[in-house]
Amino acid sequence: MNQSIDDPVDEQPEYIPDPEKEKQAKAVHFAVSLIRLLGVVLVMLGLFIAMDRLPPVPAPVGYALVILGLVQLWAMPVWIIRKYIRARVAEEAIAKAAENRDVS
Repeated sequence: MNQSIDDPVDEQPEYIPDPEKEKQAKAVHFAVSLIRLLGVVLVMLGLFIAMDRLPPVPAPVGYALVILGLVQLWAMPVWIIRKYIRARVAEEAIAKAAENRDVS
């Protein structure tokens, strides 16, 4: 099957990024990266405390910090990203509903 150069395979419009959405996405990415970094710091601090490297603090506090750090490393970023995606989907649904209302 031969196609000419003038015959496009896909008739999809060209993607034009929205600067405001790009700015929001960069802010979310920065926040998630910062939260993960702080989670690593909490895990390390908890391990130092649990191994008695910081003597005035009891070991159970270290274990609690390790658990909090792991939650901050794994659960918090997923929660933040899901919340962001839900907000974006809701924005698009509202915009689409408004567009459909204007067309009618």
